[in-house]
Amino acid sequence: MKGSIAKRLGVMFALAVVLITSISAVTLRCSLKRTLVGQMHNELVLRHSVLDPVLSKYDSPEFWSVLLQKLDGLTPSDERVRYWIVVDNPAYSYGGPMPDGRDWSERSDGFDNIKIQGRDRPMVVLLKIIPALGSRPELRFIVGLDSTPFTEILDNFTETLILISAVGMVLVALLGYWIARFGLGPVRRLSRQANSLPPGDSKQRLDTGELPSELQELAVSFNGALARQEAAWCQLEGFNANVAHELRTPLTNLIGQTQVALAHERDTGELQDLLQSNLEELERMGAIVNDMLFLAGAERGQRATELSDVSLYEEALKTVEYLEPSLIGKHLSVSIKGDMRVRIDRRLFHRSLANLLQNAVRYASPASTITVSLVDAGLQAVVSVSNAGEPIDSEHLQHLFERFYRADEARARSDAHHGLGLSIVRAVASMHGGEVFAKSEDGVNTFGFSLTSEAARRAIDPPEPTRAFAQVTH
Repeated sequence: MKGSIAKRLGVMFALAVVLITSISAVTLRCSLKRTLVGQMHNELVLRHSVLDPVLSKYDSPEFWSVLLQKLDGLTPSDERVRYWIVVDNPAYSYGGPMPDGRDWSERSDGFDNIKIQGRDRPMVVLLKIIPALGSRPELRFIVGLDSTPFTEILDNFTETLILISAVGMVLVALLGYWIARFGLGPVRRLSRQANSLPPGDSKQRLDTGELPSELQELAVSFNGALARQEAAWCQLEGFNANVAHELRTPLTNLIGQTQVALAHERDTGELQDLLQSNLEELERMGAIVNDMLFLAGAERGQRATELSDVSLYEEALKTVEYLEPSLIGKHLSVSIKGDMRVRIDRRLFHRSLANLLQNAVRYASPASTITVSLVDAGLQAVVSVSNAGEPIDSEHLQHLFERFYRADEARARSDAHHGLGLSIVRAVASMHGGEVFAKSEDGVNTFGFSLTSEAARRAIDPPEPTRAFAQVTH
């Protein structure tokens, strides 16, 4: 039963029937029992209502003997109904001693049960006190009724209920199992469809058109998982190709330069130049590997841990000063707007902002101004870098933070930039609980990231007034 939903449902249906039938059966049995007891009591009351006036009316011993003979005639041969008159005077007594051996001479009116020897069922009795009249003393008139026919009806009814409940439970279990298997037919078809998806074809999806509404959500979710897996595989394949491409160039240079150097004898100066060139290629490869390891750690959920309370304006100013030579080379100026104090990893903030500024310097229009905006957005600190330049198509904006992605493959690739800068920005934002964004409007391209969650708590001091840093244009 562990692996079968249909069997589980069948058993659950059976248990439900047992519960409902048991409650109904107990209720019906109790109701029938009350009815049968009521019938016995009514019959006893009826017999008393007929005989009590007669017993109360006469007191002479002569008439009393005749009355007792009539009681003999009213007693059936099977003694289903019996009569007793309990009194100290034997002339008025009838029926002999009570079968249960108890003293009934002091009992008051009411119903009771007595055990009759030779009978399996008790006899229900009703005692009524007949007041004294003349020379006749006070009497206790008892009418007894055998309960066997009534209890047999109750027992037969109980046995019938048990039989019906047992048969119903079995039938409902079997029928519930069949219904469950029939109802789970679409699940089996969906399973067969999923198993029939050909391996290697990542574009195959489940057909949700013929599925019931309850399974469509599951199938849509499964198709969504397939789509995400396809995207991940495509991204992985592209990533592997890009890594191979990025590492192939420096490896090819290293191999070619070394082969040329070994083809002829070289003096010390030439060998030093060769080693220096090889060192540059190795440093390039090392930078790629380090950046990839950093991105891998961020994708595994690694968080920023070396947090400190800093002014974003002051840290941004330090980053701009570090990149001053690049700004001077393209006659660019930088304006820093806004300020706030947050808890961040200062080293990672410098790295991400430097990558955004380097990207802006690379593509900004000459002699233009790059704007660094520091905005307090409630639970987030938003950092953005804007520059005037060629507009970026919207189809590229959502991919610019992917590893090795370039909107224009025709652009020259510098040895210092291998397509991981914006990916590192996204990793830094993720490690601080934030996100990245990019937009291109009216000739201005803006890239940025946010810092939030535990890593970006508002400081006690309010944000300082907007300040600006201007890089001197040469």
